[in-house]
Amino acid sequence: MSDEDDFRLRAKARKTSSRSAEVNIPANYKGFFQEARIALVRGKAVSGRRTLTVPSKPRTGRFNARGRGRAALERGIGPKQGWRIHRATGDRYRARRAIVKVRVVKLRNAKSSVSRGHLAYLQREGVGVERAERLDGSAELTPTRGQLYGPDEGVEIDGRDFVARSQESFDGRGDPHQFRIMISPEDGAELARVNRDGTPNLKDTTRALMAQMEEDLGTRLDWVAVDHFDTAHPHTHIIARGVTHDGKGLNIAGEYISRGIRGRLEEELTRELGWKSELAIQQEMKREMKAMRVTQADKHIADGMDKLTNTIDLRAGSAVATFAANSSMNRHILIGRMRHLKSMGLATQIESGRWHIENDALKTLGQIERREQLNKDIHAAMKRANIKRPVRLHDGRQSYDGGLSTHRVIGRVIAKTHGYDEGMDASQNGGGRVRFIIDGSDGYVSTVETSMDTRAGEAAKVGSIIEVSPPSLRKVDRNIQAIATGKDYHGKPRNGLIGNYAIATSGPDDWMDGSGSRGAAHMRAHRLRLATLVKAGVVQVVSKDKDGDPNEWHVPEDFEEKAIALDMKQGRASGVKLLSVQDLEAQLASPGATWLDRSQVSWGRSGLGGMSSKSSAFAKELDTAFQQRRTWLIERGYAELRQDEQKASIIYKRGYLKALETEGFDAATEKLESITDKAHVAAQTGRLIEGTVAQKYELPHGPHAMIETQRAFYLVPWESAHAQKWGNRIKGRVLSGGSIDWETGRTRGIGR
Repeated sequence: MSDEDDFRLRAKARKTSSRSAEVNIPANYKGFFQEARIALVRGKAVSGRRTLTVPSKPRTGRFNARGRGRAALERGIGPKQGWRIHRATGDRYRARRAIVKVRVVKLRNAKSSVSRGHLAYLQREGVGVERAERLDGSAELTPTRGQLYGPDEGVEIDGRDFVARSQESFDGRGDPHQFRIMISPEDGAELARVNRDGTPNLKDTTRALMAQMEEDLGTRLDWVAVDHFDTAHPHTHIIARGVTHDGKGLNIAGEYISRGIRGRLEEELTRELGWKSELAIQQEMKREMKAMRVTQADKHIADGMDKLTNTIDLRAGSAVATFAANSSMNRHILIGRMRHLKSMGLATQIESGRWHIENDALKTLGQIERREQLNKDIHAAMKRANIKRPVRLHDGRQSYDGGLSTHRVIGRVIAKTHGYDEGMDASQNGGGRVRFIIDGSDGYVSTVETSMDTRAGEAAKVGSIIEVSPPSLRKVDRNIQAIATGKDYHGKPRNGLIGNYAIATSGPDDWMDGSGSRGAAHMRAHRLRLATLVKAGVVQVVSKDKDGDPNEWHVPEDFEEKAIALDMKQGRASGVKLLSVQDLEAQLASPGATWLDRSQVSWGRSGLGGMSSKSSAFAKELDTAFQQRRTWLIERGYAELRQDEQKASIIYKRGYLKALETEGFDAATEKLESITDKAHVAAQTGRLIEGTVAQKYELPHGPHAMIETQRAFYLVPWESAHAQKWGNRIKGRVLSGGSIDWETGRTRGIGR
């Protein structure tokens, strides 16, 4: 059919005939007509690209197939793709392009720190730039913290207000989700220099994009954004709340998320910068010939090479060298790129015009790019911290031969960023992986990654003290392994079999209580973990009960290796432990029980875990801090210096850590009473605690939750039940020994 717009539905006649009869479809018929309408929409230009065929496999991962934005998609989004030819000169031009990544983050029943942690990452040191005047009067752009901005120009944005709005919506339940959008214009560097004074300006483009999205979605959006200039391609991170202007949940059509946003951005870029000439595109490709990263030429080479032999034929007249009419690629660019790959050892020339590409060449280029970016980040962090150390680009848990180190390293965090995925990896809980750059006690500056869901990934900040050690089994996995490799009640080896009775009797001697809550929690933790291990294929179900629930499992001999590998993949068994949220200077003046206090005895015995106090510059700083804190403890009466004829010794008062915890706890409650104008109520044995989980506070000896009532508040140790009930009411009773039996049945001592 020559005219795509002239389309009428016809039904094939029952008899063989060359004529077709027109079908009149009733207005109330929704079956075939609806399918035909969807097919027409697919045939229209969406984000400038025509999709005239139905995909062979259904698309998955869409947030919502029937959300807002569908009407805008039907009208067509994005500039017309392909080349435009100038009538006078014959030059070819095309629209501007961009990369857009969108992730929908579920917030209900999630940790409240998910949004706060991501905002802190967006505004980290070194990602932004600011204009500074030199002594001679000229200007330069210097790295600075990321600047948060919103829809209105000149209005200062407070990320805490944005998070508070997200948590207080829906009667305190919080937003159901949020949209994290990363936009990277193809010409981001050029776009960032459009201002006359030379300052970067991606803000106007972002505001124009979000304004157009509001029009497409039919609602105002509550969003904040940060421009990043710490990579070769300036880009912008946007966080939009998943609510409409009238307080309802915002559902966006999956096709609009996947293609509509990119189409609107490309429209805006083309309006601002104009159509891009073929000459400019080829000049960029020539500059990329020697780039140490994956380029467009590399992707063209991967598509054109023989997949069986890994060879590509670039001789004149060959099939791969016959480029499509809409392609800006040519043989000169590809041959130049192949010569550079040859110099890197990633390709060899078979004969003139024919090349062999090594396996995983693109993967190697990606690793080189990440290594260079990581090296840049490490040296920038050392410059900000004003330190000079040898650098280890690999993971801090590895030794020189690449294997896992058998000793631990204590380090000070000098930078905290997201992993390579920029926080956009939907397979990671809580927003992806966190990368720490640490000044270690081994004398090196190195990096280590962990999940944002872990204690270190959530709470550690620049200056915090962390410990990096080889990954190990979590506590529940150690118990599962001990049961599977042990003996049953008849004294016979279990040979890897583990059942409900063995789990129920595997707890410590004092784990049972009158209410049975501890026993239920012990059993639930093991069954949930076994369900996860079965789903991952680590363990197998041997038998089930009459209700179909597993009651016996088989644990393989290589369980430890597989369980650690699973946790490493999920970012949990990273071997990263948070020792102190406070930096050394804050610990020296803290009234509570700090990490320096808890480690005084170990450090006094010539180091921590065999680490010498003379081993590195940071270790010497630690030694000085321990001595200063020791003097503080002596002055406060928590320790005593005894001098005899041979040597001086430090005697610590019995229970000094408990006394310090009490002092720090009282100081925190006194401060909160002055801030909230509410009285603190002590969690005494037998007391019923009931209130709203309002805040999370980091005390020197650990995180605590503030349970708030109308006139008073409780301050209790933080646990997972508080994250699940954030902003909602929670109820629990204080048991003997200081533990609290919450509604969920989980317990933990309150430290008082």
